[in-house]
Amino acid sequence: MKQLRVRVVQKHGKCPHEVGESWETPYALMKPTGKTLLCDDAHYVLIPYLGMAAGGAHSWEVDGLWKIHCPSKSGIIFEIETLDKDHQWPENSDWSKKEE
Repeated sequence: MKQLRVRVVQKHGKCPHEVGESWETPYALMKPTGKTLLCDDAHYVLIPYLGMAAGGAHSWEVDGLWKIHCPSKSGIIFEIETLDKDHQWPENSDWSKKEE
């Protein structure tokens, strides 16, 4: 499975996120991390698509990137990109700590 980047590409209506914000995750079920906090509602919508993207499933979009709409009818559109690197746990994660 590959590391993923989630990015806001369009914004419609009221939303705490802005176009250009992005988050990365080394694991499909782990909440993506970035400079800002991804809201829980968006994360729950993204979970199945993060899993498919990390597993190598193909998007239905012409450009091959996953584009997923926020649960709000006037929310934002996320783009999920598969990065060219394998799992790397964030340094602040309990999973990244080595046993001594």
